[in-house]
Amino acid sequence: MELLKIQNPWWQGEGLKFDPVLLQYARNKIKSRPTVLDQIDFKRPGLYFLTGPRGVGKTTSLKLIVKKLIEEEKIKPSQIFYYSCHNLDSAEQLNEMIKLFLNQVNKKQRAFILIDEVAMIKNWQTGFNHLQKAGKLKNALIIFSSSTLEKIADGQMKLIIMNSLDFREFISLINPTFYEKIKINNYASWGEKIGYYLDIYFLTGGFMPAINDYQKNGAIRQTVYSNFLYWLSASIANIGRDIALTRQIMEKIIFSLGQPVGYKTLAQKTKAKTHLTAAEYLDFLEKMFVIKTVYQADEGRPTSRKAKKVYFQDQFIFWLFYSNIHGSLNYWQLAREHLHDPAVFSRLVENIILSHLIKDEKNKITYWRDNIKKREINFLVKTGKEITPILIRYDKAITEADLKIFKQAGFKKGIIISKDELASWAEIKIIPLAYFLMFYNKLA
Repeated sequence: MELLKIQNPWWQGEGLKFDPVLLQYARNKIKSRPTVLDQIDFKRPGLYFLTGPRGVGKTTSLKLIVKKLIEEEKIKPSQIFYYSCHNLDSAEQLNEMIKLFLNQVNKKQRAFILIDEVAMIKNWQTGFNHLQKAGKLKNALIIFSSSTLEKIADGQMKLIIMNSLDFREFISLINPTFYEKIKINNYASWGEKIGYYLDIYFLTGGFMPAINDYQKNGAIRQTVYSNFLYWLSASIANIGRDIALTRQIMEKIIFSLGQPVGYKTLAQKTKAKTHLTAAEYLDFLEKMFVIKTVYQADEGRPTSRKAKKVYFQDQFIFWLFYSNIHGSLNYWQLAREHLHDPAVFSRLVENIILSHLIKDEKNKITYWRDNIKKREINFLVKTGKEITPILIRYDKAITEADLKIFKQAGFKKGIIISKDELASWAEIKIIPLAYFLMFYNKLA
């Protein structure tokens, strides 16, 4: 119990005023209230699994939940248990801690159990199931968090995914007064200023530590990049994967970003013994919210047999690995210098569109390609039964030949992403990139 009190100072009447996570949150010039606070029903028992990339604010969310429970819901501090799993070795240890806590709480009142980075413990779900079957958790609200997307049995827990901020959310925090002026029907009046903020967003991505550092210093300090790289490396090592091989595969992804590529190509000239190793590494990197693999559509369905495309789930992560593999000592400086390099920027445009499309987990993303004529539609976005094709022509003139690509692929409707043209041809919408990123969830 003495060990548990270290991470639960509110048990001893100390409250949360000295909590380092909440102190940092209070100091931040820019704050985003986590939506998870509105997605959890605090009035009844329940099981939740909170997941998302490192640095997206999961630990902050858990601490804000503790604060809300004590200050707003008037829950007795002794009924709330928080634990970060960084110093645990087994599911048995975690189970013993939970049982210790449950043995000292008032059984007539609800217990609140918040376990941070639970996926760091091997077989944690098996241990948790033992507690469930023993009836220990009947009157508890339990929230697990993890930086790795885990397979959760249907109906066992409610899955909540925390994403990095999209461009619209970014502007709303950076300049809320300007954000309130932007409407879908007056975009042209603000296009130039929106473009200014888009350049910043291309560099910071949607991670609050990077955004706050930029807002405070006019740049992202090297320590912010280094912390992210350390967290990722530690997580990779924790699951027994080779950090050097991961870096080699990330280098392959950087230089083939947005291009169809096979597992064999990704494995060439790396420590990977076979293409199966490359596939395995892509899988765990995607579960860690680092990359996203987009498969080619074959008769309307994704297929792993054909070449796939690999993207980064946020452009901050792109710059993190881009600068790392180039051996830079100043990641911010290299990112600024290379942002508008045509070869880099064209790939980032495609990546930033994909990063927004995947923020809604209901979207199923593939791409269409005629491998003979080398024609391609960058993304097919399937939501329910509806499919929206998206063709990117940011740095190219839009011609009637582009309309024929939609027709060849079997689509009458679609979206073409332009640099600054806003128009329509028949049922094809032509939309500037910044306009799309601001209103992407209203355009399908």
